Amino acid sequence: MRNKGIAIVLALATVLVVSGIGALIFTRTIREIRHGAQDQGIVQTLMLARGAANLGGSLLATRGRERLERIVQQTASSTDRWAYGGNTGTEAPDPVLAAQGLANVADRFQSDLDGFLCGKNFAPDGLPAEVRVRVYVTASACGEPLPPKTRLPPGRFVEGAPRTGTGSGVSQTYALPFVMVAEASLGQARRNIVLQGEYRFTIGRSSFARYALFTNVHALPNRTEIWFTDRTLFDGPVHTNGRFRFYRSAWFGGEVTSAGCLSPGSQSCQGQTVPGAYFYGEGFVRDRNMQPSAARPSYRNRYGTHAPEFTAGVDWNASFIPLPPNSQDQKTAAQESGLYFSDDIRSLKLYRKCLLGETEVACSEPLDPGVLKLQYIEVTYCAQKNRGGPCTHTTEVYRYGPDGLLYQENNWGQFVPVRRNGAPVRFNGVIYTDGGVQSLSGPGRSQATDPALAEFAQITVAAQGDIRITGDLKYEKPPCTGVPTREPDGTVTPAVCDNLGVQNVLGVYSQEGSVWIAREAPRDIHIHGTLMSSRGVVGVEGYDSIPEKGSVYLLGGIIEYYYGAFGTFDPATGRNKTGYGRAFTYDRRFLQGLAPPFFPTTGQDRVTSVSVFSYGQREQVY
Repeated sequence: MRNKGIAIVLALATVLVVSGIGALIFTRTIREIRHGAQDQGIVQTLMLARGAANLGGSLLATRGRERLERIVQQTASSTDRWAYGGNTGTEAPDPVLAAQGLANVADRFQSDLDGFLCGKNFAPDGLPAEVRVRVYVTASACGEPLPPKTRLPPGRFVEGAPRTGTGSGVSQTYALPFVMVAEASLGQARRNIVLQGEYRFTIGRSSFARYALFTNVHALPNRTEIWFTDRTLFDGPVHTNGRFRFYRSAWFGGEVTSAGCLSPGSQSCQGQTVPGAYFYGEGFVRDRNMQPSAARPSYRNRYGTHAPEFTAGVDWNASFIPLPPNSQDQKTAAQESGLYFSDDIRSLKLYRKCLLGETEVACSEPLDPGVLKLQYIEVTYCAQKNRGGPCTHTTEVYRYGPDGLLYQENNWGQFVPVRRNGAPVRFNGVIYTDGGVQSLSGPGRSQATDPALAEFAQITVAAQGDIRITGDLKYEKPPCTGVPTREPDGTVTPAVCDNLGVQNVLGVYSQEGSVWIAREAPRDIHIHGTLMSSRGVVGVEGYDSIPEKGSVYLLGGIIEYYYGAFGTFDPATGRNKTGYGRAFTYDRRFLQGLAPPFFPTTGQDRVTSVSVFSYGQREQVY
């Protein structure tokens, strides 16, 4: 019996020990599970907070930039040597004045940042988390003060040159210090990231190339009224110094601005300014009287509903933007490091070739070893005008590669370096004539796969007189494909612009004449570039008398004094009767500051680039 009792005691002891061990193991397991859940929550909230910080940086680079540009237009000096910092004669602006001007920018910018961010949860759909972002460029954001142990120094000038009054496109870079707070919570886990840095923005004179459409007088040269209709699809900025007219549902994918000048001159508004627009069947309506609002006007009458779609906003009180008074900048550039001609150019051809040695080969991608890609410029011009008679014409052929060094073909078919003042010429991209250009084109359509501009080529063709485009002008690497298209349900599908890093770009600019798509141009002509006339139009020769010829497929923009006609159409069918239809796609690189070399500028300041610099980061777990 005693042995049995001992056995029972040992068994019970064993059970107790095993039970204790099991309890310990269970307790530890529960703790590990809890710690694992907590660690997982910490990792998840850290990832969410970092994602929120990335979102804040992306916003500064995109929507923030767009709003900053409008603020700069309203606050930067357009007459002083410095956009912010006064008219000092030194090589840097007054730091106190610069800080004061940038404080005004920051106050306005803070309001916009709060509107973008405050009260919004940026957590991914379906995740029971809360993700918030605040960006401080002032002492308060979203109604909350700066985090402890942080401060914002004043805005400052970073680098740049003073304006000299010569019309040169100098740039100036300024910085707004910022503090970004990104917070994430998931269950009991919370994570907080505080970033400090500078939001730097570069200001330069805006290029006219930024416009999808610019008119000084929004009418034909004979003052025939121009109406935007539901066939109108512009996916970039549109401006007139005059006033627009709307029939039904024109669509605009970029900002629309109107100065409202009743009598625009080339350099200023010579008459009264009355902001507003015409709506078919309603007459002229002032902006303050538009219904239901100036941002979304809509009028319904027996002619239909006239409701233009301003997807990026509209400003009926925009500044008058003068057109260039002369082409002196382009002429000077051509004489220095470009190609200058004192009389008419009969023919100007642009094309790309690939050479192995001096043998032309196919331009494969990637290039085969030893193959060199070159941009060619073939120009036939009036070398000497006989007294009272015709010109003696001369043809010259130039070429250059990615290094920009310019070569000219000699009488023996060899290409030799072009030298000026004893030094090789690095081509600056400008081709200028004091006369006109009778024919501008790329390769013929028998060479349809060959572009007019090589992938590295950046060219501006400028003239005092008319420029006639007689053939296709295509980029080797277009930034966009397709055209804006109105779908059966009335919505608009924009073009696809997913190749914005490419560099080839073309500008065509006439100072005193017009830019014409010539009578002899081919059907469905393709033109890659921005076209500009300071005193005339960009239009089609004989638009109302030549046969119907398809569409002008333009990838770029149009800047003109008067609105240029392209063709006529049957209002009953919507089909072209004569000339060309319009199939325009805006080159969105121009919104990023790209422009053809020495292309005319507007005299207004624009933000040409922005960058976000982070100087420090701290993280905190709650």
